[in-house]
Amino acid sequence: MPLLARKRVLLARIETTYGTDPNPTGAADAILVRNMSVTPQEADLVDRDLVRPYIGRSEQLPAGIRAMVDFEVEIAGVATAGQAPGWGSLMRACAFSQTLTATAVTGTAQAGSTATTIVLATGASSVDGFFNGMPVRITGGTGSGQTGIIVGYVGSTRTATVATAWTTNPDATSQYSIDPNAVYRPVSGSFESVTIYFNVDGVLHRLTGCRGSVQATLTVKQIPVLKFSFTGIYNAVTDTAAPAPTYTAFQTPVPVTNTNTTAFRLHGTAAVLSELSIDAQVSTVHRTLVNGAESVLVTDREPQGQVTIEAETVAFRNWWTLTQNATLGAMQIIHGTATSGQRVVLSSPRVQLTKPAYNEQDGIQMLQMGLQFVPSTVGNDELAIAVY
Repeated sequence: MPLLARKRVLLARIETTYGTDPNPTGAADAILVRNMSVTPQEADLVDRDLVRPYIGRSEQLPAGIRAMVDFEVEIAGVATAGQAPGWGSLMRACAFSQTLTATAVTGTAQAGSTATTIVLATGASSVDGFFNGMPVRITGGTGSGQTGIIVGYVGSTRTATVATAWTTNPDATSQYSIDPNAVYRPVSGSFESVTIYFNVDGVLHRLTGCRGSVQATLTVKQIPVLKFSFTGIYNAVTDTAAPAPTYTAFQTPVPVTNTNTTAFRLHGTAAVLSELSIDAQVSTVHRTLVNGAESVLVTDREPQGQVTIEAETVAFRNWWTLTQNATLGAMQIIHGTATSGQRVVLSSPRVQLTKPAYNEQDGIQMLQMGLQFVPSTVGNDELAIAVY
C-alpha cells in the first residue's frame, strides 16, 4: 500500500540524557513545519575495491550511519508572554540557551543613564548579560513611552545598553518594565539535544542525539521563518501509527510588512528594509570512534547574514565608510503585533557590514550587504531572539 506524502508528522523533545530517547508525544511535542526535507539514512561508504579477473564494481560498506532533517518553522509568538514558543526546544538543540521571564521585572532607574543606556534599580540581577535580548519599556517619569532592546548588561553596575539611542534619556525618575519574555542566546558549552520523530503515513524514522543550526529569514510580503537543519543518530525504521499532533503551541504568523515589522535599526539607522537573513552557522559533526560513544558534536559557531535595504545618499548614511573601516554597530528588528506575547525581536550588539553591492527592486536602487555577528570579550552575546 503506497504512503501518502502529505500525511507527515514531526515531533521533537529535549533529551535529559544525550542520545536517550525521551519518547516525544503528539500531544506535547508536535512541531508545525513546512518545506521539510528528510535524509533518512546517510552513511560514509567504504569501497572494498577488490582485484578480480573480471571487470565490475565491488560493494560499498556503510561505516557510520546518520540521519538528517531540514524544515522551516513560522516565526510567531506565544499565547501567553513568558512561555516558551513551540520552536523553543529546536533553538536549544542549536546551541542556544533558553531563559523564561514569567513576570515583569519592574523598578525605577538610577541616575547615570546615557543616550544608549539605562541604569536599572539596585535590586536588578547582578549577572552580566542577564537581560541581553530583552525589551525594556519606560513606563513612567522621564522618557515615558519609549522601548529599547537590551544588547548588553553589566551586572555590577546594573547598566543595560540598548540597541538604539533614546529620544529622551532616562533618569532617576524613569520607571521601567522588562515585560514577560522568552529569550534565546548562544552558548559555547553544555549543548542540549533533541530526539526527533518523523512519521510518514505510519512509517517512523527516529533520530536521537540531534543537534543542528538555525537561520532566520524575514522578507517583505512573506511569512518570516526559522530554517532548521539537524543531524541525528540513525535508529531502526519501524511501522508505527502516526500520533495525533497538537499544535496549540504555534500561533498564526503575520507577514513581514510595514505595519507588522517595526523598529528595524542598523548601526543606529532606520533603514528601509526589503530582506534580512541571519544564519547562526553552528557547525556539527557526526562522530563515532572505537570505545567512543556515537554522537553529534557542536564544534563551532560563525553567525553571518545578509541585508537588503533601499540605497540612500552618503549624507543619509555612509555605509561605504562603515564597511571599509569594519565598524561594529548594533542591529534590531521587531516583528509581530502589539499584543503581549506576539512580538519577536532579533537583536545584536556588534554587527560588521561587508561587501556592499547594488541591486534593483521595483525600479528602486537597493543596497545589499553581508552581516557578520561578532561577540564581545564576554562572549556568547552576538545574537539574541526574544518573544514578548
